[in-house]
Amino acid sequence: MPILSGKRLLKMVNSESGIKRLFMLASVNNVRNLWFTGVFTGINRWTEILVIGIFTYQLTGSPLIVAIIAFTNTVPGALFGVFVGVIGERFNKRFVLLLGYSSMVLVMSLLFYLAITEKLTLWHLAIGTFLSGSIGTMEYPIRRTLLGESGGLDNASTCLTFDVAIGKITMFIGPLLGGILMHNVGIQGFYLLAGISLAFALIFASKVKIVPTTNTQIKNYFFRSVQDGIMQAHDNKSVFGVLLLTIILNFFGYSFISMVPVIGASKLGLSSVSIGVLSSMLGAGALINLLILAVKAKPNLFMRYFLGGTLMVLITIFFFAITPVFGLALIVLFVGGLGEAGFSSMQATIAFTTTPPEARSRIMGLIVVCIGFGPLGVLHTGFMANWLGADIAIGIIAIEGMIATLICLWLIPALRQPGVKIFNTK
Repeated sequence: MPILSGKRLLKMVNSESGIKRLFMLASVNNVRNLWFTGVFTGINRWTEILVIGIFTYQLTGSPLIVAIIAFTNTVPGALFGVFVGVIGERFNKRFVLLLGYSSMVLVMSLLFYLAITEKLTLWHLAIGTFLSGSIGTMEYPIRRTLLGESGGLDNASTCLTFDVAIGKITMFIGPLLGGILMHNVGIQGFYLLAGISLAFALIFASKVKIVPTTNTQIKNYFFRSVQDGIMQAHDNKSVFGVLLLTIILNFFGYSFISMVPVIGASKLGLSSVSIGVLSSMLGAGALINLLILAVKAKPNLFMRYFLGGTLMVLITIFFFAITPVFGLALIVLFVGGLGEAGFSSMQATIAFTTTPPEARSRIMGLIVVCIGFGPLGVLHTGFMANWLGADIAIGIIAIEGMIATLICLWLIPALRQPGVKIFNTK
């Protein structure tokens, strides 16, 4: 029988304890229901991104208009993110979720009616996707903060990373569903799916139990709370670095997603279903790595996962821009998903675990604001795509993003550290 080395044995023990922690969290009512809520909101989000892109490009043939419609979906984060974080401190988080999901069920029902009666216009599309993006601003400061609180600080990495993994399952499934729906049914099929998905999210969110807590911070004036959150983020260099790289990757990186339908149709000559398969590869790669990180991620390597993932995504975008064939494009995006897992899992984990409890909703709200730079990146990419072509445009933004990331790495020492300092009230 082979003898295991001490290092190999330690890895096996860590993996086993990580799996046990995951099953323990799944037995917690609030955690389980919030995970399921994320499943259905994620299906809506990732199906919507692809469907809206395909429908807009089919209707107009313009990469710029595709980018503008994508802009309306993501701009609410920049406008409302930090305020939603403060709202999460002042009001019952469960009530805010229920109000948001209920509103979106009504909106999607109305858009479904307009689609089946052939009265749907680009204006309706833009307003609908703006409202959908507005409800999406609750993801970090409300749902994920509530999830981290339900799982506890010691389990936050596993709890939040697995939640991101769930999101990547929907990132994989959503585009596939979107491509099939657009090919076989049309956009009305998406709005029917969206209404059903958000109704299920509403049901699971309604099962979450909130234990009221007394917190003196909520007595502060609203805008003073916003200012305090910004100052706390500035003083915490790990969080500050995460926020800056979140801006960079959303401006220079994720904006390429809006061009995938354009490149798929114009450069690779793909059908709606094949475009859906192509878009899903990023989620497939991310899912595999996230499941590993949910079990094995260690605090002393949190920043390494985050920074390495950021750079890998940007490098992937560059290679996707120069990839001439469908099969190779699938592989490139799959590899990019592996890197995206490190970025997306550690983004929420570092922000939650390195800040005091009274500041977490505000810091998570600031993440949404930084994600809100994505719309500007979408417009930046859209204008260049209209001028130079979609593939050249995303190649340029990938190089810009890599340069900006390396500058931040040089200026912020915390980004060069492998791990982070966990905040502990004990």
